[in-house]
Amino acid sequence: MSEFVQLDEEQIAKYQTFHKKLRVDMEKALQKLQQLEHKQEDYQLVIEYIKNNSGQSQMKMNVGANTFLDVELVNPLMITLDVGMNVFVELNFSEAEKITAKQIQILQNKIEEQKKSILSIQQYIDQVEEILLQFK
Repeated sequence: MSEFVQLDEEQIAKYQTFHKKLRVDMEKALQKLQQLEHKQEDYQLVIEYIKNNSGQSQMKMNVGANTFLDVELVNPLMITLDVGMNVFVELNFSEAEKITAKQIQILQNKIEEQKKSILSIQQYIDQVEEILLQFK
């Protein structure tokens, strides 16, 4: 801002409230970005598994909290894949790889959009902070 504008206490309070809301929005946006990136990593692990382990009858399975168990696969030539909305399908590896690659691309697009949103929120935060600094 090149011009110095005089604000009353009520207007300053509104800017402070807006600043707090922007901070909350930023935190939510960063969490969503982290979730999208984590989901993309999961899909990339599926692709890696398909490329490296097709046909093997044993594998290590993450059962949560980075705890892995050795498991015996019932049908090592098929993979059960979550295709969204709690719908699971059993596919051969080449079909699963195609769907997973498409999911990775969709997630990449969502990640890029989320990064743009984060940048926009950060620009608003910077502008509001600049205004608030003028009145401290």
